[in-house]
Amino acid sequence: MRGTFVFPLLLVLFARMPAQAPSCPALVIDSAGMMKDVFRLADDSMRGRRVGSPENAKARDFVAARFDALGLDRVAPGRIHPFSTAGRNGSPINGNNVVGTIKGTVNPDEYIVVSAHFDHIGVGRPVNGDSIFNGADDNASGTAGLMALAKLFVQEKPKHTLVFVAFDAEESGDVGSRAWVNAAPIVLDKILADVNMDMVGRNVKNQLFAAGPTKYPQLHPLVDETIACAKGITLTVGHDGPGVPGGNDDWTNQSDQGAFNGKKIPFVYFGEENHPDYHKVGDSPDRLMPAFYAASVRAVADFIRRFDAKPVPRP
Repeated sequence: MRGTFVFPLLLVLFARMPAQAPSCPALVIDSAGMMKDVFRLADDSMRGRRVGSPENAKARDFVAARFDALGLDRVAPGRIHPFSTAGRNGSPINGNNVVGTIKGTVNPDEYIVVSAHFDHIGVGRPVNGDSIFNGADDNASGTAGLMALAKLFVQEKPKHTLVFVAFDAEESGDVGSRAWVNAAPIVLDKILADVNMDMVGRNVKNQLFAAGPTKYPQLHPLVDETIACAKGITLTVGHDGPGVPGGNDDWTNQSDQGAFNGKKIPFVYFGEENHPDYHKVGDSPDRLMPAFYAASVRAVADFIRRFDAKPVPRP
């Protein structure tokens, strides 16, 4: 009988409930500046930011200049971390990750990586005369969000060192993030978590997913607090294993967080489900949803702030 499962279910629900309602302090994101950056990164002049292209280099330099202007510190070999590796079909891929750090005030030798990829798929077959895959949501939205978060935490100094990485060549099989993790300029054992953003700019259901806590349950309390404080969006744990929404479509290895998971580094991946313009010429900046976008990045900032305040140990 279905009634026999009520009491155990209540125990599980109460076990997951926070002892008291979480504090939800205000978070101010430069949403206007973020939208301006999205339009810049997803402009036709960027021609889809395909890895190895001159326009990809323009996007790389744009992010690097912003990190410089914000005063982010550098780690070896500098602001730009070049890599050379093989893609899915074995062909060589030469790309560049962009890296900046904010030194922690309490635990400077422990790191929280905040990431998003800046590349997209370039130019393809014309559709109604348009051949440029602008990649506004995928993933100019995450890249501009990364810069907005860096601006926030420059003003609000973290306890742990934050490492902001704009990854290249995600669209080629996450090779930029894998190259960076395999030759990380910081000790991997000191990376507490990766917080990755990929497609956070539009969803008709106003739904954003946080993938990762199902695989790393120690993250659940902090994510649950973030969910409770999220405004303007429905934030849901899912797409990271069985028993959760979208669990059969596991996103663990579908973006740059997969490189960290491969090293058993906990992650939370913030992203929305695919929309009709995914990997199409229609993924243009004018189709983003500014209110949803700003709320999504505020939720990411809230989680980073909570994790920084009381990080959970790695498994």
